[in-house]
Amino acid sequence: MLIQIHKHMSWIMWAIIILITVTFLFFGIYPTDVSGNMVANVNGDIISGEDLNRVYRNLYDTYKQIFKDQFNENMTKTLRTQALRELVQNRLLVQEAGRMGLRISDDELREAILKISAFSPQGKFDQKTYEYYLQRENMTPAVFETEQREFMLRKKLESLIEDSVDVPDAELAAAYAASNPKAKAGDFEKNKENFRKVQLQKKRSEAREAFVRGLESKGKVVLNDKALAAS
Repeated sequence: MLIQIHKHMSWIMWAIIILITVTFLFFGIYPTDVSGNMVANVNGDIISGEDLNRVYRNLYDTYKQIFKDQFNENMTKTLRTQALRELVQNRLLVQEAGRMGLRISDDELREAILKISAFSPQGKFDQKTYEYYLQRENMTPAVFETEQREFMLRKKLESLIEDSVDVPDAELAAAYAASNPKAKAGDFEKNKENFRKVQLQKKRSEAREAFVRGLESKGKVVLNDKALAAS
């Protein structure tokens, strides 16, 4: 176990990538009728029913918190599919990061966990809070640390993808003119940097989606229909 109480750390939110979709369209997915707790096999890596249920619960709680009184059962109909899609995409990204030689050191992992605000109710990492969280989620320290390491690995890969994207001035000007046909002289220069941020965010999102689609198209994902129905 990597974590022990030993120092003050700053507050940070632990981000969870939530991919909102109403369809489940993968390239290279093959339904099958195998037995066991496996709900999917991603290029040889297993996704279990426990994994799926945990992500589903996280999505359910997130939607419920966002929509509050407007949250209803109709909103939950695609959540399990969304949870499975998130798990498969995450596994593909982790596998690709490994092939690219990306790594997360033990020191990087330890520092990141110590900064998770959920474990620092008084502004300082608390071992009992950490252990209570793991117990509540039915996770061992080893499982949690593996998941956190993989989360950080995905973020490192996604940063490389995003950093490869740029919006040249000529492209930016053309996009601004297309979206603001009635703009006056000088409007572009006045709004240039804010518009660049919007376009850059859009292009980064598109680059990530294209990268993941490429992984899906060449990967092999086997679904266990029986386990999915029972989970």
